[in-house]
Amino acid sequence: MTTVSKTGMAGAALAGLALSGVALLGITGPAAAQDVSFKGKTVNLIITSGTGGSVDLLARIGARHLGPHLPGSPTVIPRNRGGAGGIVGANYIYDQAKKDGTELGSSLNSIPFAPLFYGQKKSKATFDATKFNWIASPVKFVAVSVAWHTSKIKKWQDLREHQMIVGSSGAGSSGTIDGQLLNALMGFKYKIIIGYPSGGDTDLAMIRGEIEGRVTTAWAGLTSRYPQWLKDKTVTLLYQMGLEKYPGMPAEVPLLIDHVEDPTNKAALALKMTAYDIGYPIYAPPGTPANIVATLRKAYTDTYKDPKLLAEAKKARVDIEPISGEKVAKMVADAYAAPEPVKELLRTAINSPQKLEKVKTVKVATTLTGIQKKGRVVAFENKGKAQTAKVAKKTKITVGGKAAKADALKKGMACDVDYWGDGSQIKTINCK
Repeated sequence: MTTVSKTGMAGAALAGLALSGVALLGITGPAAAQDVSFKGKTVNLIITSGTGGSVDLLARIGARHLGPHLPGSPTVIPRNRGGAGGIVGANYIYDQAKKDGTELGSSLNSIPFAPLFYGQKKSKATFDATKFNWIASPVKFVAVSVAWHTSKIKKWQDLREHQMIVGSSGAGSSGTIDGQLLNALMGFKYKIIIGYPSGGDTDLAMIRGEIEGRVTTAWAGLTSRYPQWLKDKTVTLLYQMGLEKYPGMPAEVPLLIDHVEDPTNKAALALKMTAYDIGYPIYAPPGTPANIVATLRKAYTDTYKDPKLLAEAKKARVDIEPISGEKVAKMVADAYAAPEPVKELLRTAINSPQKLEKVKTVKVATTLTGIQKKGRVVAFENKGKAQTAKVAKKTKITVGGKAAKADALKKGMACDVDYWGDGSQIKTINCK
C-alpha cells in the first residue's frame, strides 16, 4: 500500500482541509442582469458521457425544465458527447464552446479533477478546471461499489483477498480512478476493463457476466434504473464512498473512509472524496460574461425548485439537493490548492503501474431480423442466439459501401456487426 513520509502537517489537518466546504446549503446567487435574453436561441447542454447513466439522467431532467426559467424561454437541447470517460466533452466546452450561454457542459464529478489526479498530460485534459464558470449541480454524487450476486466478493474486505474484474468507460472516469487509487491505498485487487461506451453498457456487461461489478456506480442510478436489483439483492453493496454516510443508503453499508487506518492515506482519500460533493456539475466555458453566468445560475436555482422537475425526479427515484455554482467553484479551487504532498500521494496512488485492459467488441456476420425506432435498435442472431443492439450517434454505418444513417437499415440486410454485446451499442455496422 502507498504511503508518504511525514510532511509536518498532521493527518487531522489534512483531512480537515478536504472536509472544508462540504456542508452544502441551498442555492443562492446574485441577481441576473436585466439585459440578458435567450429569446429565439437554442441552449445546448453537452453531456460528457454516453446515454443511460446517472449523469445523463440528471442532466436531462434539468434540461427539460430549464427553458422557462431563462429570460426569453429558449429551447434547451441535451446532447451527449462522450469519449475518454468524459474528458472529450469537457475539453470541447473549455476550448470551443460559445461563450454566450448557449453551450453548457454537464459532467460526472471526476472530470474536473482528472488533471489533478492524473496530471495534465496523462489525463488528456486541455482545460483548467478552476477557470470554468460553475453554474450549479442538482445533487452531490452518492456512490457505492457493487458486486454481481455471482461474484465471490461479498464484503469489502474480500477485495484484499480476491481479484474482482470491474468495468469502466475510460482512463479518466471515476470507476478507473477510484479502482487504481484503492488498489494502491487499500490493497484491493481490482482488475479494470475500460472502453465501455456508457454506464448503461457497463451494467449490461455485468449482467452478461463479462465483469463482476463496478468500483463506483451512482446510488441514484441504482435506485432509478434497477430498484429490483436492490430488492432482490441481485447486487451486493460493498461500501459507500464520500465523507459522510448518506441517509438514504441502507445502514449496513459501510463508509469506506472510516476503515482507512493510515492517517496520511486517509487524508489523501478524504481529498479524493471531496470531489464527490460537487455531484453532477453544470458549467460554462471561461470567458462567459459575468451577467450571463449570473443569469444561468439564477435560472438553475429556480429550475431545481420547480415543482414539475421535483415531481419528475421523484418519479425517477432520484434526489434533488442543489449545490450552488459558487460552492462548486470553491470546492474545485480548494482541491487544486491542497498541500502538494497530499496531491502527490493521490497522483502516485492513482498512477501507480497497473494494467488497464481494453474491452473487446463482438464481431459477427449476420442478417438483420428486426428494426426498431427507425433503425436505432436492430435485431439479429449470433451463433443462434437472438441479439439486439443500439445504433448510437457514434456508430459508423455503411450500406452498399457508402456512409448511411440509421433509417437506411432494413430487415433482411446482410451485415457485419461490431458491437459491445447483447443490448449494448454498436461500434460499426456494414451492410450490403
